[in-house]
Amino acid sequence: MATAGDRRGRRVAWCVSVALALGLALIVPSCLVGTFGGASSARPQDLQRDLGPMATKLVADAFLGIDRRRLLDHHVHVAGVGHDHSGCAINPELTSWLHPIKYVRYAVYLSASGVTATDDHADRQFVDRLEALVGSHPGPGRFILLPFDRNYRPDGSVDLEGTELHVPDLWVQRISARQPGVFLPAMSVHPYRRDALAALEQGARAGARLVKWLPNAMGIDPADPRCDPFYAKMRELGLVLLSHAGEERAVESEAHQKFGNPLRLRRPLDKGVRVIIAHCASLGDNVDLDDPQRPRVANFDLFLRLM
Repeated sequence: MATAGDRRGRRVAWCVSVALALGLALIVPSCLVGTFGGASSARPQDLQRDLGPMATKLVADAFLGIDRRRLLDHHVHVAGVGHDHSGCAINPELTSWLHPIKYVRYAVYLSASGVTATDDHADRQFVDRLEALVGSHPGPGRFILLPFDRNYRPDGSVDLEGTELHVPDLWVQRISARQPGVFLPAMSVHPYRRDALAALEQGARAGARLVKWLPNAMGIDPADPRCDPFYAKMRELGLVLLSHAGEERAVESEAHQKFGNPLRLRRPLDKGVRVIIAHCASLGDNVDLDDPQRPRVANFDLFLRLM
């Protein structure tokens, strides 16, 4: 049983942690956010002019032997806060000083995206910078834009509190329609949604071939039998599942890190769905579902076994 001294010690530790976090939130945005955000004040159209000889050669070497007419980047994120009739949304905790770590992370993401925090057209500004980045790309290529569905509970109801961000399929489709020879839309459909199968059909009609998941953040267990009708519909429509695996740190995921276990993606594979495992489960560890002793094993090793 905890003593009064133990409880006081925990309260002091908590107060110190909060004070440090608040101090970080006050200091970082003013002096280091731009650095952490990747010097996003630089103009993408100045890339070729500003690259040094070694960097220019490095980029050129990266594309050696690649037919750029067939080049397809299938992992281009889209984000927004709800301006410009985008339908995007973010969790209020991201803009609250009561959650200083999330606040700082959000500020860094805004900077990295070239978005000013007070702008009333942040979503349009994000798209403008994305188009500028693509326009500075050295040579032809196409880019698949990724939306991000809400978090849903197993009963099919939406979990707004558990949703850190939402980027609707429709917004990605609108962006893609501006440059159809450059951008292609993906879709993001949570399998627990009551309209999940209809949403897959709608996305396929709009030209999407990829279904984007981040199981840890979206609360999706890829091994859940409730996903089987979803997988059957994906196979029927010829869709590919693009799913993160491994530990997730960019989006709030602590409640469901176990869903990043790459072995849980065996179920869609066994159902005949093609799966792209983003980032190759390169971070963290998880329970070895093949071992009766259930030891924890590096996610990347579990990924290699799956492959």
